[in-house]
Amino acid sequence: MASATAIVGVAYLLTGAGLLVLLREPFRRPDKPASTGFALAVLGISLWPLSLGINYFVAGFAPSMALWTLRLSAASVISVGWFLVAAAVTGRLSLSRTVAATSVAYVLIELLLVVSNGAHGLVFGPATTVDGTIPVVAYGPWFWLQTVVNYGLIAVGTGLLVVEWSRSSGLRRRQTAVLSAAVVPPVAANVVTLFGFVPTVHDLTPFGLVGSGLLLSWALYRAEFLDIVPVARQAAMAEMQDAVVTLDDEDRIVDCNRAARAQFDIPRSYAGDSVGTYFPSLAGVLAVDAGVSSAEDDAIGTGRGRSSPAVVTRPVDGVVHSFSVSISPVVEAGRTVARVVVLRDITPIKRREGELEEREAELELLRQILSRVLRHNIRNKLTTIRGNADLLVETTAGEDADRADRIVDASDELIALSEKARTIEGLVDRTDETATYDLRVVAERVVGRVRDRHPHAAYAVDGPETCTVSTGEGVESAVECLVENAVEHNDASEPTVDVTVGCGANRSTVAVSDDGPGISEHERAVLHRKEETPLAHGSGIGLWIVSWVADCCDGDLSFDVDEEGTTVTLRFPDAN
Repeated sequence: MASATAIVGVAYLLTGAGLLVLLREPFRRPDKPASTGFALAVLGISLWPLSLGINYFVAGFAPSMALWTLRLSAASVISVGWFLVAAAVTGRLSLSRTVAATSVAYVLIELLLVVSNGAHGLVFGPATTVDGTIPVVAYGPWFWLQTVVNYGLIAVGTGLLVVEWSRSSGLRRRQTAVLSAAVVPPVAANVVTLFGFVPTVHDLTPFGLVGSGLLLSWALYRAEFLDIVPVARQAAMAEMQDAVVTLDDEDRIVDCNRAARAQFDIPRSYAGDSVGTYFPSLAGVLAVDAGVSSAEDDAIGTGRGRSSPAVVTRPVDGVVHSFSVSISPVVEAGRTVARVVVLRDITPIKRREGELEEREAELELLRQILSRVLRHNIRNKLTTIRGNADLLVETTAGEDADRADRIVDASDELIALSEKARTIEGLVDRTDETATYDLRVVAERVVGRVRDRHPHAAYAVDGPETCTVSTGEGVESAVECLVENAVEHNDASEPTVDVTVGCGANRSTVAVSDDGPGISEHERAVLHRKEETPLAHGSGIGLWIVSWVADCCDGDLSFDVDEEGTTVTLRFPDAN
């Protein structure tokens, strides 16, 4: 009999020691959901057979009851750990300080009651004896209350898993089923032991706990359950309009959301099917992404997710749809173990892009017609009109000559507008280009050209001998528009125009001052709003060119208007 008892004790010790190996995974991967709860459950599962095995080799009432108390605490630790596992897997509860403190307090209260049992007899009664080395306990009210609490925690945790199972599909459904089933062996063995359904003095619970620990370890770690399938998938994915598919490292479907099943006719029994069964056009994209992912993992090994956008097409209800594909790897220990594929239906966007491309082509054709054909033809006709008007001025007198002069002036204005339109066309074609200017040279060159056209005005250029700035195209055109406006919109018989170049540490300026009536608030408001309307428009396009150049150069355009005239200042940020 002693030999058989020793064999049973050794079996318990080996079982408990072997179960401690399961702690390797939660210690190695503590950041995984449910690792804390699993570690507690494994600790309790191991302590139960270890304390029982030691008990077979220890005689005496006090040592035997101390080991029995350890088993009692192990039962509570197992129950708490199981509940935390279920709560973490289903996303119902996180391990906060309150939860941790409550769990520790529950176990400590139990230990305190056992230590003080002689004063109240709540844990075990006076009829408790030891049969050889094994306690035969007369259970007190606290023991039964603790049993109810422990089984309550197990029942609630299992209920959460069963609900998760009923709402899940694919691999997640299978693995929640495994987690739910993990509670059956130890509970059945414990019930059999508690109520004496099997005629033996030996506790059968540890042997049930072995199966439970192995099932939990497989579901949580070996099957990569919580790595491949997000814990709170229902909350995040159930209502998504985008199709979301999770693939393992062999591109087999392990999970997909409701939208994916509806859009691509995926049955509920899809788990383990190749992605090519439902997404044949994805094969090439996944192959390219796998190569890129492997290269990146080898190069950096950071374990961070990466997204690879692509576009694939697939017929849906007889119509070809376009899907934007985003592939994000799930990386563990520097190795990609799964990929999450998000497919967004962008058919309306692609259709709109096609319409916009057609519209852009039409607008480009219209621009070419307006700028190259109409402007060219209008300029030629205006030149003809102006030439004939000059002849009329020379060959007529009185009122007819005045009319001919007005025709000449109007023709000159329209030809100038045509030139400015050509300037705008050039600026539009070179919006991304940059150039280097010496602002002093630009100012003198512009003044020289305007003086040739309007010799009746007085001009002056002031500032440093050189001021270089690297900025966008069109600076010289903008300065010329400002100088010309200062002359043309001045009623004085001899207008005065001053061009001042400033070269500061952080920016350069060109200021054009005149002694004319000033630019009206109405004109400045139009430029500020950058919108021409029938009721509020500028009198010409010169200031529009200046405003456009300022924007393209990341510069600033300001107006200073008073009774003495107007100063318009262009500021450029990149001065050298």
